[in-house]
Amino acid sequence: MRHAALPALLAIATALPAVASDDVYVVAGRHTLDAAFARLDDATPWADSLGTPLAVARLDAEGVATLVRHVHEVERRCGGFFAFASRPEAEAFLAGERARDAVDAPHGFTYTIDNAATVEAWLPQVDAGHIRDTIATLSAWRNRWYLSSYGAAAASWIRDDWLARAGDRDDVEAELFNDCDDCGVQPSVILTVRGAELPDEIIVVGGHLDSINGLQSNNPEQVAPGADDDASGIATIGEIIRVALADGWRPRRTVKFMGYAAEEVGLRGSRAIASRFAADGANVVGVLQLDMTNYKAGTAYDMQLISDRSSSALNTFLGELFDTYLAPGGLTRTSVACNYGCSDHASWTAAGFPAAMMFEAGEPREFPGDLGAFPYIHSTQDTLANMGDSAGNSVKFARLGLAFIGELAKTAQAAPGDILFVDGFEGG
Repeated sequence: MRHAALPALLAIATALPAVASDDVYVVAGRHTLDAAFARLDDATPWADSLGTPLAVARLDAEGVATLVRHVHEVERRCGGFFAFASRPEAEAFLAGERARDAVDAPHGFTYTIDNAATVEAWLPQVDAGHIRDTIATLSAWRNRWYLSSYGAAAASWIRDDWLARAGDRDDVEAELFNDCDDCGVQPSVILTVRGAELPDEIIVVGGHLDSINGLQSNNPEQVAPGADDDASGIATIGEIIRVALADGWRPRRTVKFMGYAAEEVGLRGSRAIASRFAADGANVVGVLQLDMTNYKAGTAYDMQLISDRSSSALNTFLGELFDTYLAPGGLTRTSVACNYGCSDHASWTAAGFPAAMMFEAGEPREFPGDLGAFPYIHSTQDTLANMGDSAGNSVKFARLGLAFIGELAKTAQAAPGDILFVDGFEGG
């Protein structure tokens, strides 16, 4: 199904118009903006609830491209800023952000590891070939840029691919999330598996679906395969969906798998979704971000837990999951700070929800905040060929993601169709 759909979607892509970009207002670390630009006359200093020195600055399309290149090429990290259509929107975001709550405050939820029967049965089923095929399909698009027709059609392909993995289950639905005013023509993707017993408690596993070429970032015809960044994350999520749903697993809690639009230009898709969930009073008990999973070189470690701007309780839990399910196989982990706005988990943190991110471990880090990521991201060379034409490294992330949903969503005890009434808020 994956490859058969590609020619038709490419035809759709070439028929869709490109969309021009307007000036935006970015929220970024003050030191990042100062380093990226010799002078910014329109920058206003701020600080978030964690006391991080920030600034709001107006940038045109080329300015955004400069900021993207600086974060990835100089600071050697992901993300780095939020983008908004207007200054009032940027300032309202800062005035209402709840990062302090997300990082430090207890959430009334107990993270437990007691569902090994489900998780351990899943882990051997992860297939590197399936992940590789999805990376190959996604990186075959000319680009997945948020303002290009290719980026719009790729989102539709992901929705259809994920939904096909669920078969004909009546507790699964997929949607294209379009409630984002500055995501261009690209929607985000959400696949929902409804919880059988605690449906109002939500677990999220996400990664961004867009790609960008840092040297041609305003060209709708840019070549940006984005195999590692972040076709690998999307492919890993697809494999989590396939394995978990193949044997009829029904979670106690609702699980939402997300492919975010427009991450590369300011975390726009994830911010729109997290903001909507916050406005709706959604009870999100844990978010896992998978942004780049398929590279490893020159390091003794297999994964890096992003230590900052994420939930301390959820980070502890993620480490315990790794130690319980992956470390016995010889895998190792470390941690690293990624600084402000590192990836889509930062959108959930800003909205007050507990979020965490596990990242690939690549070349040795040169300075604090340097992730040692795949050296070819944001270029024409971000290809499977430059990762050994294999998705073997993503297998470990798929297994971690399966442990995450298995131990957070648990396994429903009731048979399909049973109606249970559960009082209170529990974390078991």
